[in-house]
Amino acid sequence: MSNEPNQFRIEVNDRIHLSEIRPTDKAAFVEYLDDEDIYRNTLRIPHPYTEDDAEKFIGIAAEATAKHGHPVHFAIRGDGDELIGGCGFDGLSYGHRAEIGYWLAKPYWGQGIMTDVVRSLCEFAHNEWKLVRITAHVFDFNRASARVLEKSGFEFEGLLRKLHKKDGQFLNSKLYALVK
Repeated sequence: MSNEPNQFRIEVNDRIHLSEIRPTDKAAFVEYLDDEDIYRNTLRIPHPYTEDDAEKFIGIAAEATAKHGHPVHFAIRGDGDELIGGCGFDGLSYGHRAEIGYWLAKPYWGQGIMTDVVRSLCEFAHNEWKLVRITAHVFDFNRASARVLEKSGFEFEGLLRKLHKKDGQFLNSKLYALVK
């Protein structure tokens, strides 16, 4: 992690790092998040995804950083420092636990990137923030995301029936947890 102002950085591997979300990421957010597959597999990403949506999220990330004194939403960046995905935590106000969420641009799927990101981010959260419990909810049909969590050490804790409502349909969610 870099300690320079506005240079927050978590090294994931020799190709990928995490950093703060920047206003200059807006075009990449719109390009990558305006995708039906990403929409289908996530709860809070709208479709179509617009510049206004990107601006709102960049503002939410900045507010959360100010509130907590450190980033809680991160940009996943490739070796050219370009935004290729996002990850972060909700519920840090509980102190000992939080929920992780993530997405990755479709051109980068199937390369093991998200597993490395989730492992690195959870290790960071355990060490730096002293989190004891990190949870994740995954739609029961999203097998790829469930595998990311399983390969990252998360354990399946149960199926939550009709937990979410999206597009007028009730969706089941699998609850995973990483407990230290």
